[in-house]
Amino acid sequence: MKKIVIFSSFFLIILTSNSFSKIEIKKVKKHNIELIKFQSPDRRFPGKDDVIAQIHFPKNINEKLPVIIFQHGSNRDGMKFKKWGGKTDEMGGRLAKRGVEEGYAVAVLDSFYKKGIKPSDKKKMPNAIFFALVLKNILSEDPRFDPNRFFYSGFSYGAGNALKLYSPVLARTNPPWKALVAAEPGCNTAQYPAKISSKGLIIKGEESHYYPPACIYYHKLLQKVGNDVELVTIPKVNHFFSLNGVIGKGVAVNGCTDNIALRYPDGSFKFADGTPTTRQEIIKKCITNESGVGKTREKLDEAVDLTINFFNKHNR
Repeated sequence: MKKIVIFSSFFLIILTSNSFSKIEIKKVKKHNIELIKFQSPDRRFPGKDDVIAQIHFPKNINEKLPVIIFQHGSNRDGMKFKKWGGKTDEMGGRLAKRGVEEGYAVAVLDSFYKKGIKPSDKKKMPNAIFFALVLKNILSEDPRFDPNRFFYSGFSYGAGNALKLYSPVLARTNPPWKALVAAEPGCNTAQYPAKISSKGLIIKGEESHYYPPACIYYHKLLQKVGNDVELVTIPKVNHFFSLNGVIGKGVAVNGCTDNIALRYPDGSFKFADGTPTTRQEIIKKCITNESGVGKTREKLDEAVDLTINFFNKHNR
């Protein structure tokens, strides 16, 4: 059963179902933007269930829209949302602009909303792919959007969440995502993948502190189990698609570059060489005190173009 209440320019939708309890939507007409607040629990943050997204619309809407859902990285250092205090990273802001130019609705998630997360909190970040799935379910019921043309993209931490769509549990998502793009994932820890119908693209910077060999290995594993997934590397750039990158001090999950840790469908963990391991050992071995420094972002627009062009290729 659904109850809908609408108030003039700002309106509240209260929608009850098995997966979420309340939805609020605010419209910012002069910017062609809507903001949505919904609930998606995460065990790391009891009582802090609110998640928000800012949805950008094309100026001219003549048919049901394809939708891109974007997940930010661990540092929300880009665009601020028009309401509620949400934020995304620089790639999210640029992707929203490019996406609407190409005829997409672009929903930019803030998965850290009011959770007090710092970029260094690698061990406590939420499992944001489930936030994206709840949002996909909500938007799929909106007649403005085409439920068969949903796309997912993320940067860094968000890219790692994009790769979770290859997990056996999420492989059954229906309708499936048309395509996904993981921009600068770490790939040091990952699910042992299942075959999915979604087309995939991984984008890496050749000089990233999330060193490319981990994603090169995982890309081959994704292909081995039957996935249609591409890997593109951008020369001379770091994690932030910048040309001034150096390795500095910080926190990164990049210590298992040459022997990544995999979680198997039965819940067990093994390194790529077959050695059994545990969550505790993975934390000890795979998290380091390295970080990437340099945010001139000369090649970030190239990464955005790769993302949009890949989605356009499969937007039919």
